[in-house]
Amino acid sequence: MSQIYLYILIASLTIASPGPGVLLTLTNTLNYSLRSALAGIIGVAAGMGVISIIAASSLGIIITTSQFALIVVKIVGAAYLAYLGVKLFRSTPKKMSEAGSEGSLILPSKSSRFRQGFFVSLLNPKPIVFFMALFPQFINAEKPFISQFCILSVIFCVLVVIIHFIYGASASSVKKKLATGRAFSYLNKTGGSVFMVFAIGLIGSVITPYMH
Repeated sequence: MSQIYLYILIASLTIASPGPGVLLTLTNTLNYSLRSALAGIIGVAAGMGVISIIAASSLGIIITTSQFALIVVKIVGAAYLAYLGVKLFRSTPKKMSEAGSEGSLILPSKSSRFRQGFFVSLLNPKPIVFFMALFPQFINAEKPFISQFCILSVIFCVLVVIIHFIYGASASSVKKKLATGRAFSYLNKTGGSVFMVFAIGLIGSVITPYMH
């Protein structure tokens, strides 16, 4: 815990690296607004909080040591990412007048956006391995584990909200340049395709070991 600044640096770099959560934040911001994307951002952070608890418990060990459990998590996660990808790919393009004003759009509910962010995090097995590898490096075995774990977990979740908000704010700042429905159509198709690539990557990590 004396190296908490190093932990913050490692966690920040990890969160900032492009992944399904970051992509969800960007697409929600560009398709709707930064305020509209906040529920999804909080959902991503909440999912990471649950994953940190799983990683600190015996369930994390089971998932990362049981090949069957890990495969199940990967397949479910891939299916959900594929669903999001297809949904985004097929979504109706929005013109600037629509995208710039929440009042002119039928927005997904806050709970729906929260669930999207939550499950995008929860159904990704990689953070479990990350937390199991990272937490022990910053926990003093001679001091109470729970308090140290809570501090590390809360810091990580707060960093998720801050960094995703920065991503969203950056996307919002360039949003006015996307003045046509065609531009949003390209964004939706690109974002949907990337989600599907993430899904294929997860499935590939399941299949590859059996091909050797």
